Amino acid sequence: MNVRGVGGPMREGMLGNNMKGSLLGIAGGLIISLDALLIRLMQIDNAWMLAALRGGLMWIGLLAVYCCVPRMRGMLGKPWPTRGSMWSIVCYAVSAVTFVQALLNGPVAMVLVIISSTPFMTALFAWLLFGERAHPSMLIAAAFGMLGVIIVVLGEPQGTSRVSDYYALATALSMALALVFSARVEGGTVGLPSLGGIVASLCIWLLAPSSLAGLHTLDLWHSGIWLFVEGAVVIPLSMGLISLSTRFVAASSAGLFLLLETALGPLWIWAAFGEAPSAAAALGGTIIIGAVIGHFIYDTRRRSNAAAGATEVAAVRGTLDA
Repeated sequence: MNVRGVGGPMREGMLGNNMKGSLLGIAGGLIISLDALLIRLMQIDNAWMLAALRGGLMWIGLLAVYCCVPRMRGMLGKPWPTRGSMWSIVCYAVSAVTFVQALLNGPVAMVLVIISSTPFMTALFAWLLFGERAHPSMLIAAAFGMLGVIIVVLGEPQGTSRVSDYYALATALSMALALVFSARVEGGTVGLPSLGGIVASLCIWLLAPSSLAGLHTLDLWHSGIWLFVEGAVVIPLSMGLISLSTRFVAASSAGLFLLLETALGPLWIWAAFGEAPSAAAALGGTIIIGAVIGHFIYDTRRRSNAAAGATEVAAVRGTLDA
């Protein structure tokens, strides 16, 4: 009875943070799985234009929430770059451009299998830059997630575009670095991906204005609606949740949540366009989801046991001191 009383709050705090971080990341992964569907519904073939418009909408959405809902400001962070958030914002800006370029310039399946290396890269950068070692359970879950994506790719037509491969690799690298740096930003982190989006948008407007020449031909009643939903709601919310999850779980674990897009994306395409996923896609998606959920359950139990041990030690020390 005394053991529970002495260490109960400590145990609940440790478990609560892990549970909170995992749920935030899973929610972000579920929401971002709509990304490919929304891009397809837009019917915008100009990747530079899409990246610029989406990035601008992401920041407008962030600014609107920051101004209209003051109680959210602590979670959102500043709607402008700060010294502490600069590296994270730059990495998010790079990924905002390279992901769209990869998706529109090559086979989606190959793009996703390259981006699925994000958890491994996140663990590597966290170790190299900050000495943060990933737990073996995370590496095992990431390996299973990679296996699931490979199975999906084997069931789809293969492309030969090296350009999309390079863009996808740049996306994985920049996303991994963004997650690592986000975990060390003081204050709110939900708004960081949106800040990266506006930085990318401004760079495109300034450095490649000719890529936006066809902007006046955009069908606002069709493409514009889906663009608004994706740019102002889906992307900032999903990436914001994943970024926020790094406050409660390791950045390397947060990278696993991005794999949910590969698993669930084909299902949303099926629901919208009647294109049933292949058997390989269904099997691979099941493995990916199983890896994420399995890691969540195992990590929760592992931390529960660790917290219980810490509780008992604290209780014994308290008894001896008394």
